[in-house]
Amino acid sequence: MKKDIKKIEIKSTLPDVADAKPAKNTKSGDGGDSKVDFKLVRKGSAPKLRDETQLVQYELGHVEGKLSLRITSNDKDGLFSSEAIPVSKITECLVKQAKGADFTSRVLHPAFTKKSSNNAGFLAAILRAEKVLIAVKDKLFLHELAIDAKTLEKHLSK
Repeated sequence: MKKDIKKIEIKSTLPDVADAKPAKNTKSGDGGDSKVDFKLVRKGSAPKLRDETQLVQYELGHVEGKLSLRITSNDKDGLFSSEAIPVSKITECLVKQAKGADFTSRVLHPAFTKKSSNNAGFLAAILRAEKVLIAVKDKLFLHELAIDAKTLEKHLSK
């Protein structure tokens, strides 16, 4: 007696989150969220906050005429969303910080629409590499502004 076997097609409904767990994310093309028209200005990499031997890769570019930043990959563990974040949203998060006050990466969460828990920490690492933030002495996960937050777009455009 033969049994009929039906083939079932499964489509993933996972959110737009990249997982570069086994190795570097080697996705070809322009990286990041392919659903937006991202006009690349430059690429960069930044050491992660927890382990400076591992890097987070990112791109700066324009989306609909606005300077934006997106995380494109990381060297090892860590989910992140590859959405293009307008620099103006990052500025909104940073201008709320008092001059000379220290803060955690958590203040950067509102810049993202997708809520991977690593987004803010990876963005903080990028902003440190871009010399926007500096580390608080003896406090691995605390930051201080190194520039006037209102000049962020000009600073990143250099």
